[in-house]
Amino acid sequence: MKTKPAGDADVLLDLARERGLKGVWEKEAEERLPLDAAGLAELAGRLEEKGLIRILSFAPLFIVSRESIDYLGQKLLPYISQFHQKNPKEKGIPLDRLKNRFDAPAKILLLAVMTLVHGGRLKQDGREFALAGFQRQLPPREEQLLRKLESACFEGEFRPMTVKDVLQRIPLTPQKAQSLIDILIERKKVVPVPPGFYVPAAWLDETVAKIRGLGKSELSVADFKAMTGFSRKFAIPILELLDEMDVTRREGATRAIL
Repeated sequence: MKTKPAGDADVLLDLARERGLKGVWEKEAEERLPLDAAGLAELAGRLEEKGLIRILSFAPLFIVSRESIDYLGQKLLPYISQFHQKNPKEKGIPLDRLKNRFDAPAKILLLAVMTLVHGGRLKQDGREFALAGFQRQLPPREEQLLRKLESACFEGEFRPMTVKDVLQRIPLTPQKAQSLIDILIERKKVVPVPPGFYVPAAWLDETVAKIRGLGKSELSVADFKAMTGFSRKFAIPILELLDEMDVTRREGATRAIL
């Protein structure tokens, strides 16, 4: 005899909690509940809407309880903190190291990590993760060199800088220059602009304030070039960055100011 939907939901949720970080696969759920794949997917969807489980795949169905994700997250944070204490020069802990340390399916581990990222507890750089407030610690000599680079390249009269431009001002290897710029990015001093140059974060903030203070609803490329003094080579990529930041939105030949 088929159980009632409400009862089915309780059974599926209990099963997810019972399985913990192992998660529940469709076949396991079918052994506990008199439902086919479509019925299980519908039931799982209702539980996810309530924030009680997370669905990691539909074919086959694979779910995990939200309690398990939160539990794993609370285990991850102190472990990553310990990593920072032992490795203060590293920008973050590799995802593979987390996978080796915690006994959980890769999908569940990644979901727990990304939940912390979206919640502002962690920050991500590629496949490396760090506590949101973590800042790499450099030896005093390295800090002095970093300050020298920042002062020579990203303060005072400004123009977009490439690594090549940095090397013309500071005698460094390309690898060292890039490493120091990456640290400035982490510290929110510098913002990368594809396809390969950098602008000071303070300058970008000022530019956003100027755009929003124009009292206009539209911004043309010519307007932006006049505002910044940049050529089209630099103006277009920066405008595209502003689009990504939801400061502007491209509409044909102009941009709406949001």
